Amino acid sequence: MRALSRTPVSLTYQNSDLVYEWAENLPPQLSADDVLGAVDDDFLPRLAAERMRGSKQRVMETREPMRFELPVNLQGEVRWFDIWIDPDLDASGVAMGVYSTLIDVTLQKRKEVQLKNLLREVSHRSRNLLAIVLSLASQTARSARSLPGFVGAFSGRLQAIARAQDLVTDRDWQGALLSDLIARQIALFHRDSSLPVTVRGDDLVISPTAALYVGLAIHELAANAIRNGQLESDAGTIDVDFNLQSRADGERTLIIRWSERVGGEAAEEIESLTRKFLESVVPLAVEGSGTLNVSSSHVEYLLNIDGTHIT
Repeated sequence: MRALSRTPVSLTYQNSDLVYEWAENLPPQLSADDVLGAVDDDFLPRLAAERMRGSKQRVMETREPMRFELPVNLQGEVRWFDIWIDPDLDASGVAMGVYSTLIDVTLQKRKEVQLKNLLREVSHRSRNLLAIVLSLASQTARSARSLPGFVGAFSGRLQAIARAQDLVTDRDWQGALLSDLIARQIALFHRDSSLPVTVRGDDLVISPTAALYVGLAIHELAANAIRNGQLESDAGTIDVDFNLQSRADGERTLIIRWSERVGGEAAEEIESLTRKFLESVVPLAVEGSGTLNVSSSHVEYLLNIDGTHIT
């Protein structure tokens, strides 16, 4: 009996009138004074008491053990119990009472609920991710001029999403740290030397949705810089700044600024799909706005992200 104190197991005995005569290691919310000499209706909520009383009466009538799970509200907290009821039979087989074993499985139940919620969240996000991938494939195919061009462009965008998704998963689906997100995307274009990219600002964790689309925006900008030679030019530099600003309505806006100073001569035209991603698709996903300005010596992109995407 002393060993029970280190377990979530309670043992009780009730006579044929279902009055408690003996109890060991009761749940912390109950005391022996509450239970001994009483029946279930005296200290349990009505529905729980009815279930317990009916089950014990059935065990006494059938003389067959019973097992079931029952949630019980004890002092404002719902606890789950795995309950075993066994008949106490005399030599002639007549039921003189019942033994009850109650095992507190609340922690296990909470973990089961968390797991179900997580699986539901994974399923939901997986469907969204598949929709994004299908959209990327379709839009990339429409803008590609050749099969190799499609494969290269789509593969790069897919890797960008995969890297952003890895960061989200590492944080238990809570989001991604901005500096990590940018570094991972830039690393896709790493060759033999360090890249001329400087990152600074208010390092924040952004939502999973924002992480995917910001990762895609950084990928598009870096890919464009590679096409125009900025990331391979000793004279070219790229600054990525992000800062949080308060709005007049009391809400917040996260501003990400990508600024390229081109060493040589850069093309002033950006691929139409890249521009669409940066000015329409990404801003819509983060409930903000995106502005892209391109000249022969400078590329600047401003992305405003609604504060609801900051976790």
